Amino acid sequence: MARGRTALVVALTTLVGAAAVACSGGAPTPSSTLGPVPDDVAGHLTVQVDQGRTQYAAREIVLAVTNDSDETMTLLSGVLDADGFGPSHPTKENRTPALRPGTTRDVYLGLGEAECAGFPAGPGEPVPDAAPSAVLMLALGEYDDLGPATDVVVDEVGDPGGHLARNHAVDCAGAAVAAGVSLTVDADVPVETRDGELTALVTLRVEPVDGGPEVTIDRIAGTTIMNNPDPGDDGSGWTGAALDGQRSGGSVTLPVVPARCDAHAVGEDKRGTFLPVSASVDGVAQHVIYVPMPDSARADLVAFIAESCDWPE
Repeated sequence: MARGRTALVVALTTLVGAAAVACSGGAPTPSSTLGPVPDDVAGHLTVQVDQGRTQYAAREIVLAVTNDSDETMTLLSGVLDADGFGPSHPTKENRTPALRPGTTRDVYLGLGEAECAGFPAGPGEPVPDAAPSAVLMLALGEYDDLGPATDVVVDEVGDPGGHLARNHAVDCAGAAVAAGVSLTVDADVPVETRDGELTALVTLRVEPVDGGPEVTIDRIAGTTIMNNPDPGDDGSGWTGAALDGQRSGGSVTLPVVPARCDAHAVGEDKRGTFLPVSASVDGVAQHVIYVPMPDSARADLVAFIAESCDWPE
């Protein structure tokens, strides 16, 4: 019996000891033999700015990184340095895709705050003094076999879609307008019949800011899903008398009809419920800004389009 108890104690001691070593990290962990990303590999990376419709409101952009080298890497993170913007920040920090030869992978970033001082006000979009640059954090290899994280600087980042200039212009126009008025869309969208046609009524509230500049709403453009039933000679949208003479304070009620009736386009729409507002601040025309609708107003508008377009229930 004594020998049996001794054997049991020895066995338990061995198991507990092994578990303790494993839990404490005492067991050796194989390390990768890969080194940092070499310069000749980093030189075969190109970066381009992109932005989808679903990213506009959140001011999120994509750095599309293309690997034209012969090495497989893992894309760990990245930041953008762009004229007119403060520091960017990653929005999907746990996303680390493999960047194999000949492929393109994305880093998702929130744009830094727009720096408007020194940029001319107006409806145009600024031309940056220099191309944006990026710092990418990469490691050679993929999965569990990774070299050390390496910061790689890409001196010239492409932006063929002009996403940065557009975001900067919208941000700075929005700040200029917000200094003079607060713009909000009513939560409810009533429907009535006008000239025999169902018409939704979307109301934009214009509340002046004490001590702010004079802001005048010059035009509200139509969108992919809503239009003015009587747009006049300038196409879709609402201008002049259509803005009810309340463009500097009060409210503007827009009669709305569907711009299209195909259900899939309305269902997949991402920007059609943002009012594109052109305004002047102390007489200076601004770039168009986009005023969002509350969720309840969006639901009312889609229900109105469904009824107006006679969609099946």
